[in-house]
Amino acid sequence: VSEYVSRLLSVMEYDTPYSSNELLSLLGLKSKEALRKNYLNPAIRDNLICMTEPDKPNSRNQRYIKK
Repeated sequence: VSEYVSRLLSVMEYDTPYSSNELLSLLGLKSKEALRKNYLNPAIRDNLICMTEPDKPNSRNQRYIKK
């Protein structure tokens, strides 16, 4: 697990849905692109977090949940 993914998991609570804006704030980031590329995509790929709406990855209602 990368340093980025470890940091993401450390700020998330189990079974709590987070929006990308909430995660940006918790991680102290400004770029959604960096959040997606370095944190979310690797964590989703490794099955550590999941999307609430996997069929609509760009939905404004999308949330991320730690498994």
